[in-house]
Amino acid sequence: MTKLYSDLAYLYDAMYQTFIDYDKEFDLYADLLKQHRVASVLEIGCGSGHLAKRFTDRQYDYRGMDISTQMLAIARQRCPTAQFECADMRTFTTDRLFDAVIITARSISYVVHNQDILSTFRHVGQCLSNNGKLIFDFIDAGSFLPDMDPELLIEHRAVHDRQQYLRQSRYVPNLATGLTWDWHSAFFTESPDGQLESIATDLATLRAFLPAEIRLLLQLSGFQIIDEQVIDTYAFRTVVVVATKV
Repeated sequence: MTKLYSDLAYLYDAMYQTFIDYDKEFDLYADLLKQHRVASVLEIGCGSGHLAKRFTDRQYDYRGMDISTQMLAIARQRCPTAQFECADMRTFTTDRLFDAVIITARSISYVVHNQDILSTFRHVGQCLSNNGKLIFDFIDAGSFLPDMDPELLIEHRAVHDRQQYLRQSRYVPNLATGLTWDWHSAFFTESPDGQLESIATDLATLRAFLPAEIRLLLQLSGFQIIDEQVIDTYAFRTVVVVATKV
């Protein structure tokens, strides 16, 4: 697990709530859940609970799951009435069935090996009710990797509680495990006069997918895609997939 989701969970929570329009993201998932008449939902990769708060405020039968205890500590503070559990998406089990599982925030990008993707999808299938739905987003390799420039320094700024933060990123191709890249990041506080103070550096390997890869991996795991849509986020073009258990 990278520092951003463990030791720096507080920083993730502070910065990403300015990067991501969680109301818009919730509306996307809520519309899909309504279309497919979903009553109960398990969110994998719930992080610090921004979507969890919106689901519970609207009285969904909701449970959140994340691998990071630090993230879940923040999520429990944000929405103390929600159910959360700490588990790895590749190996988790549940004590009940759900109508839908959503894997949010492109969390599937951190599962870089095919056998782990298959294990994730198969464990999802085991906790879904008949005709249950799997909804997740992935980064489209065809629109992202060809334009990757390892020399390009990408900066994102965020202001939270009167503190300005800066994240500097470089994306470096690393095709050893597939359509993957290394995300080198550095985090700073920034004073009003532009002075930077280092917080931490981090490194993660992430994976993008071709749509045909996703379709095959789902098919091998007992799912069939029934809907897809392309959305642009603050950093990546992503594809949102709805698959049904068959």
